[in-house]
Formats: sequence, structure tokens, C-alpha cells
Amino acid sequence: MRLGLCVLGCGSFAGVFARAVSRSVDEIDLFFASRDLARAREYAGRFNGVDAFGDYDSAASDPRVDAIYVCTPHHLHREHVALAAGNGKHVLVEKPIAGTMADAQAMVEQASSAGVNLMVAENYRFLPPVQVAKNLADQGRLGQIRLVQFQEQYPFRPLGWRNQRELNGGGVLIDGGIHKFSALAYLSGRPSQVFAQKVLPGQPRLDAEDGVVVVTRTDDGIVGLINHSWSVAPPTPHSWFAVSGTAGYLYSEPGQPWLRLLVGDNETILDLEADSNGLAPMVREFHRSIAENREPTMTGREGIADLALVLKAHESMDTGLPAMLP
Repeated sequence: MRLGLCVLGCGSFAGVFARAVSRSVDEIDLFFASRDLARAREYAGRFNGVDAFGDYDSAASDPRVDAIYVCTPHHLHREHVALAAGNGKHVLVEKPIAGTMADAQAMVEQASSAGVNLMVAENYRFLPPVQVAKNLADQGRLGQIRLVQFQEQYPFRPLGWRNQRELNGGGVLIDGGIHKFSALAYLSGRPSQVFAQKVLPGQPRLDAEDGVVVVTRTDDGIVGLINHSWSVAPPTPHSWFAVSGTAGYLYSEPGQPWLRLLVGDNETILDLEADSNGLAPMVREFHRSIAENREPTMTGREGIADLALVLKAHESMDTGLPAMLP
């Protein structure tokens, strides 16, 4: 089964996505849609696209298109998921699923009513080190998980809609930090408590937070720690994550083809597939879920749960107190 997948929105990350898909995923026919037809055609030419559209309605109604990848600003996700679902197209929507719980829940309901798959494009879940860490934890190689940590400090200047709190839904947490929330929940289980503190601003004239430290706790007592900042210079070479258990410890840097595992006195470096972003396996899973008529592994409900963590972290930052989740 070939899948006609249209990239809706031709911004910079759409190019990263298209490059990964065009190089690594078979049986996908790429289309591109932008409100600027010349830009859509340029992307189609650069990434071996089948065709280009100068408006989103034409893309969603084209019979050659089976699915839509929504890569538009966060505040437009609900509108564009409704457009796709209303035309019977499966939907891969960029993270965060939306900026508000109301929008996110409406999107899941729209897809369900239309009988189409809705998958959140949470590529961190598909990074080889994260997948291997999950398998090792599930096999009990680390014993009882005690602590999961994610760290990223990198100078990034949000521009345009990304620097407008109402359009982005916040700052660093909802934009890049939600990757860490999603992967942390995947490895530790869903937190029931979140405590967050802003780091002092590192960039002038930002409309939202650019650095946050977050501590989470599950009902089982597993602690999570996220330190994510846009404002550190010079940048750290790589972001990293670590999982500590009663019997072992692992460390890796997402995007790097290795994972360091320590169990007792034995240290092992596991060689992994070289995959810097996890996009290709994510798209393969989306394609398989459609072909097999089943839910994808990263469902809209998972996207809602990740968004809830971010919003509760914002609540904690505002009150100075831990915030509880159901």
C-alpha cells in the first residue's frame, strides 16, 4: 500500500521532516501545500514531491492524498485537523497536539467521528536510544526505576508566532520541552505530580519562558527531572537523558548512535542505528497503523496527556506549588 502524504505548511521543520521521509521511507508519495504556491513547488522539487498545492483546501480534497501531516503553527492545529478529517484524510499532527485541552479534545473527537487515524508526531518516542532504554527497563535490566532525567541547553531565538504566547501556547516547555515530557512519561509512567520553576530569562523581549526546571513524581514514586533552556551560550554539545534503577543505569544523547549501560560492575556501550531525529520510524508507524486498520502507538489521547503535563507545569510556575494530575 502506497500512502499519499501531504505536508501542510512549508516552514523550516517541514523541510527536516520531508528530507527524512524522502531519503528513508519507501511507499510514501509526498505532496506539499502552502499558501505560497511557489514555496510548495520549491519543496516538491527539492524533496521529490508528486505535486504541490497553493491552498490547504485543494490538498485536503485531492483523491491522491490519503493523509495530511499538519506542520502549521500550534494555534492552527485544530482548524487543519478538522479540514483533514472532514475530507476523510488520516492525520499526523505536529506536537504539541494543540495549545489548549479544549482544542486537543475536539481534534481527537473529530478524527474519531470521521473514522480516520490521528497520530501525534512525537518523534522523540522513536529515537533509537529511547526505544532501547524502554526495552531495557521493561525487561527489568535496571531493576526498579528510580529517576529519569532529561537535559537540554541550547541557544535558540524564537521568532514570529513562536514568540507570541497566545499562538505558541507558551514558550520553551510547550515547544521543545514537550518532547522531554513525552519521553519521560514513556520511560517512567505517567506522572501524577509536577513542580516547575522558571530559570531567569536569558534573552530580551521574549513573550514566554525560555528556561524551566521541572520535577515530576509518579504514584509509584519514580522521580523525573527536566532541565530545558533556550538561552545558554555556548551550547552544550548534545542534549542527554539518563535512567537510574536499583540494579543499573543508562545514559545516552538523543540522536547519537550509542547508549551506555552500567549493570553492577559491568559497563557496556550499545551500538545503535544512526538516526538523528526519529522521524522515519515515526512515519513508518503512522503508515503501518493505517494499513493495518489500528490505532498508532502515539495516539491523540497520548498527545492530550503530554499537553496536560505542560499545562500543569505552567500552573506550578504560576502558583509556586506542585500541581496534581489525575
